[in-house]
Amino acid sequence: MIKSGIILTLIAAAFFISSCGDTTGPIDTGTLLFEKPGLVDSAVVYGCYAYTVRYFVPDTLEINSFSKIRIEFDGYANSDGSRISIIYNTPDTANVFVYEVEDQMYVNKYHSHSFQKPANMVWLELRLYINPPICGTNEFKYTRARDLKVYGIR
Repeated sequence: MIKSGIILTLIAAAFFISSCGDTTGPIDTGTLLFEKPGLVDSAVVYGCYAYTVRYFVPDTLEINSFSKIRIEFDGYANSDGSRISIIYNTPDTANVFVYEVEDQMYVNKYHSHSFQKPANMVWLELRLYINPPICGTNEFKYTRARDLKVYGIR
């Protein structure tokens, strides 16, 4: 009888503790502002030299009603010497780097980066860079991005 009373007390306590979660409401996952499915762009070389490709989100983003911007994309590279950067421009600033990853180990993954909105109007750029440290004649080296999404977060 005492054992079952202890067990019931422990079950009731566990239920009570699990029901006392965060009550701040749902998390804003964001409003999709721009999407480019598939290949966004790629920087490709056939030797040991540097090459940069700049992809500009084609629309000026008016983000009056948001406090943050989140950018998501898949990155791929087959060589070290790769880099992917996220850059923004506003009416008052130019070429502000907010995110950057280098080398194959860090480029080859899904990226999701959020930052405070810098102004109500923003132009975004995804910059892809490749400069392989080791390569043979006519070797194909690349840095590329796929499935770009830009969200506004309240």
